Amino acid sequence: MWILELNDAEITLSRDGNVAYQEPGIASLAGRTPAFGNDALATARLDPRRSENQYFARMNGEPVQATAPGVANQADLVYRHLRQIAQEAGLDGVAVHLVVPSTSTPDQLGLLLGIAQEAGLEVASLLDAAVAAAATASLPAEARLLDVSLHRASVASLACESTVRRIAAEEVGEAGLLRLLEGWVDAVADRFVAETRFDPLTIAAAEQQVFDQVYAAVARSSGAAPAELTIEVAHRGDTRTVDLPLSVLAGKSAQRYEVLAQHVGAPTTLALTRRAQRLPGLTALLDGLGHTVVRLDAEASRAGVEASADTLEAGDGVSFVSAVPAPDRVVPVAVAEAPGTHLLCGAVAVPLGDLCEAAAHPEAGGLGAAFRIERREDAHYLVPAAGVPVSLNGQPVGGATAVGPGAAIESGGRAFRIVRVTGD
Repeated sequence: MWILELNDAEITLSRDGNVAYQEPGIASLAGRTPAFGNDALATARLDPRRSENQYFARMNGEPVQATAPGVANQADLVYRHLRQIAQEAGLDGVAVHLVVPSTSTPDQLGLLLGIAQEAGLEVASLLDAAVAAAATASLPAEARLLDVSLHRASVASLACESTVRRIAAEEVGEAGLLRLLEGWVDAVADRFVAETRFDPLTIAAAEQQVFDQVYAAVARSSGAAPAELTIEVAHRGDTRTVDLPLSVLAGKSAQRYEVLAQHVGAPTTLALTRRAQRLPGLTALLDGLGHTVVRLDAEASRAGVEASADTLEAGDGVSFVSAVPAPDRVVPVAVAEAPGTHLLCGAVAVPLGDLCEAAAHPEAGGLGAAFRIERREDAHYLVPAAGVPVSLNGQPVGGATAVGPGAAIESGGRAFRIVRVTGD
């Protein structure tokens, strides 16, 4: 099964779990022939006036700022980019399932369908991106899903009962990946000026080097970004290097994250795509606001499409699918009727109360702040610290998870258990 995810932060084509293409929706019109994806990204700061990056977000007939043979508007760039993907992967006449943004309008979807077919793609289905990502996740009856693309973040409201259904979606332009990257590049440049008296943003080639390294470390990382970034810039025979904690980037994005959090709203179960999980400090912020954060698997969208194959292939023609049957594993979070009362480690049990920090346990040793147990309205929740490996009942935990008596927690070689102590 061929699956094409049209999130322009990383347009991803895969077949049976194997990635055939994963590059951003960026074009360069600097040459006689447009360049797309990583090739265009590599020159985006060298010739910004010949760089285009809004064509998948706009998906319309608006003119581009710089023209090239065969390219006059945004739709032309969508066609040229999809055509390149189709040719490289040999997709002419092959059925492809498209995963499209939840915020897409009917006009955009209609135009996309026509462009894709002209580009040589035999479109088998159009599936809502939030539904695809959540279709095989363990979510309660009501949840939200957060994703990020080049020019916006999106917050989708989901109903997960007999079906996984997207009931609403809104976009947050302040938290698009490119705007966040602008802030991160500025933060790196400030560090260069402070430590080396060299401003990389005054030289296009140096700025491109900074952009490339920040983008590679954070925006396209295969997992969590490192705790500290080392950025090198070579100019006129000299190489300058700075180190800065990832927390600096998180602080630079704090105001944009706050706007995004306002759109998410009151504490809820919040699923994060792989793209949202990469943003420095965002998961910790959302967790601190009381959300039950669910880290979706990197292959969540692909798994969702494959699990929904019968629904997507049923009927005649191509329609936009925003609801699919829920597999058995999509269930509400189970909460113990009788909650735990103590956190046991070794031979010592300490009361859970409203908040119990692992680091404060007498038997924790040098574990540090690996996790905490906090009381919420319905249960106690295990909340791991960002970037610290924590397992629950032998399985890795990425976000806040409800726990009851008998739950076994392990981190840093220390074993804990939630127990319930009752009186006579």
